Amino acid sequence: MVRGFYEAASGVLAQLRNFNVMASNVANTGTSGYKAESLVGSSFAEHMVARIGGGDIHPTRSIGKATFFTTNISEYTDFSQGSMENTGRELDLAINGEGFFMISSDSLGEVLTRNGQFAVDSEMNLVLPGVGQVLDENMSPITLESSSFELGQDGAIMVGDEEVARLGVFAVEDVSALKNAGRGFYSSEAEPDLAAAGTFQTVQGTLEKSNVSMAVEMSRVMAGQNMYNACQQVVKMYDQLNEALVTQLGRVS
Repeated sequence: MVRGFYEAASGVLAQLRNFNVMASNVANTGTSGYKAESLVGSSFAEHMVARIGGGDIHPTRSIGKATFFTTNISEYTDFSQGSMENTGRELDLAINGEGFFMISSDSLGEVLTRNGQFAVDSEMNLVLPGVGQVLDENMSPITLESSSFELGQDGAIMVGDEEVARLGVFAVEDVSALKNAGRGFYSSEAEPDLAAAGTFQTVQGTLEKSNVSMAVEMSRVMAGQNMYNACQQVVKMYDQLNEALVTQLGRVS
């Protein structure tokens, strides 16, 4: 009975964590470059269940394998590319293909993102507002003389016929190893390399939209709600059974 209580309670906790992730996805549907998150669930290690006791006959009898509860073991990020939205704004930049922009942030450190909704600060540094400075291919801040420029497909920032900087587009060998820093930002323990030529194109006047599908998220919410309610009802049933058992034992004694 206690094992069943734990299994149902773990289902409730797992769904609560799923709701938090789904809420984050829904809240960031309008965040440029945001990638949808989901939780990977797994059962706890299996144990061989046995009955102990029963006198001299069958003192130990194997019942079979069982798991005591399920848990969310890891987060999965869908790094598939979102659709492109033409904004016509010169400082809106996007990556078509592989790679990430790198932002130097006081609070987050150096983080990777696909959000290219950039601006120019008072010192003419190219920045992601509220986050930090955009880095070039040498991982140095990009300083411009003017907010008016043209961006080449290879990341070259051109003013007239002169290349004044080159936007850093970085790639990581295994995106699943990236650590989620929240709001579409990711950190890497290993230093990212420059994305190989031909694997990406930088586009000006365009933003990559979030790849979150509201239809998928709503279906996940409804399925999760049904699972949560079912597990919650089982927990209540076990609680009522335990209460009745304690009450009856008290009467017998």
